[in-house]
Amino acid sequence: MPITPITPRTPHSIIDSDGHIVEADSAWTDFLDPRFRDFVPRPIRDGEEFYFQSGAVEGFRMRARPETLSAPRKAGERSGGQRARRGAADPGHRLADMDLEQIGRAMIYPTYGLMIQGVQDRDAAIALAKAVNDWLAAYTAHDPTRLYGVGVLPQTSPEDALAEAKRCIEDLNMVGVWRRPERIPGTPALHDPGYEALWSYLAEANRPFALHPGLNGIVPCEELRHRYDDNYSAMHAVHFPMEQIMGLTDMISFGILDRHPDLRVAFLETGATWALAQLHRLDEHLELFGFPEKPKEKPSDQFRRSGFVSVEEVEPGLTATLEAYPDSVMFASDYPHGDGVFPGAATELLETKALNDDQRERVLFKNAERFYSI
Repeated sequence: MPITPITPRTPHSIIDSDGHIVEADSAWTDFLDPRFRDFVPRPIRDGEEFYFQSGAVEGFRMRARPETLSAPRKAGERSGGQRARRGAADPGHRLADMDLEQIGRAMIYPTYGLMIQGVQDRDAAIALAKAVNDWLAAYTAHDPTRLYGVGVLPQTSPEDALAEAKRCIEDLNMVGVWRRPERIPGTPALHDPGYEALWSYLAEANRPFALHPGLNGIVPCEELRHRYDDNYSAMHAVHFPMEQIMGLTDMISFGILDRHPDLRVAFLETGATWALAQLHRLDEHLELFGFPEKPKEKPSDQFRRSGFVSVEEVEPGLTATLEAYPDSVMFASDYPHGDGVFPGAATELLETKALNDDQRERVLFKNAERFYSI
């Protein structure tokens, strides 16, 4: 059955601020040192379930097929009902799918790159990040005017992160860099003073930084597994906002955004309205208890200047969030993951009467242009 293109309702093409690739085997065979192949995250099918494995680490089981990584859902349906999209690993097919959605430009994050932070071996972790970034750079080179890579940073040390950030931006021509928000055992905290050089570099280079969570069982999440008995839906519902609330709190309460006013930071794949409530709470806590370093601006003003979130739909409270932070909310498709929608990822935002024309344009492309400086 043919897919009907969305009728454009904005004067400019939509920007997808957070789409994904699903790395092909060539990412590892062409770009990864063979010594580290055993660390590559891989799906293991077990009857009607599958789980991810990396080295000796096994994740929890999910009642689904591994192909759902590349199979977005239809609007209103459960995840996993459609066939996999070839654009997950083939940039030509991705561009065709973008045309159907009226998406002009896509900012692209990895999939298996969301799992490699669970690798504790430093050399392997760095090699895996480089392999993901090299494969992503080859993917986006198919059309660099429409496909933009965002590089994954190793979380092994601030020095490793800075070195890979420079390589991504200066050698691979990537539009920004990202890491996961968790404080993974054996790795430094996001507010570790060693990261000051990274924040300064990104601000001077006018390149953004993003925090992007993901739930796969390879990256440690023992407390969630214990609390919810490996119930994937319950863990997934909690993990994303929980980690982003803590990530935002890290960036603000330890003074990172205050010390680096030109640094732009996005908190992705969690919706927008959680930030409205947490920023109010941070303003309140600054007044009640103070922070270790007295900031020049209150948290909400720091976020209004430097912070961004992404939305995939018209969630409750979106209008209030846009009224408070009109320049901070961006559209994201999550293509081609199973919890994303295709076709029609932007339909709700295009058709809703809850947003005026100015708000719609900010969400669909203007705010992403500001964040990614494109």
